[in-house]
Amino acid sequence: MEFLDWLGHSPLGVWVSEYQLAYYGLLAGHAIGMSIVVGIVFILGARILGFSKALPFEVFEQLYRLAWAGFGLNLLTGLLLFAANGRHLIENRPFLLKLTFIALGGLTLWALTRSLRAEPTGFATGGPASARSRSIALLMLLLWTAAIISGRVIAYTIKYV
Repeated sequence: MEFLDWLGHSPLGVWVSEYQLAYYGLLAGHAIGMSIVVGIVFILGARILGFSKALPFEVFEQLYRLAWAGFGLNLLTGLLLFAANGRHLIENRPFLLKLTFIALGGLTLWALTRSLRAEPTGFATGGPASARSRSIALLMLLLWTAAIISGRVIAYTIKYV
């Protein structure tokens, strides 16, 4: 906890917590990164569950780079926001749940991608997704939804410095 106290009182932590433009700019960047990642994940999940069947899987191969850029933006802004209030965030249950749901959402996305590439039904070429892939997609959507909800609850439960 000493490190988190030091981080919060460091020039970076003070800059984020006391300079409103920095704080709100980081929050905006975090929201934009999240919308990119979760938007792409939701479109993929919806496609696997049978919506927009004409949308080829190759589109997602191209969108993965954009999703990684959104994730990078989220990681950077999240770390900077954490620098300002890590001492309180590390004890905040919704924050810990958010991190858990993000990790599990990422793992299910990885598992889903592997499952889709191994599909005997030819999902990548327009065939239907297997029951296994549809189940993983549904779980993935639930986990990312839980991450978003947990992230929003942080604002109502966190102690500010």
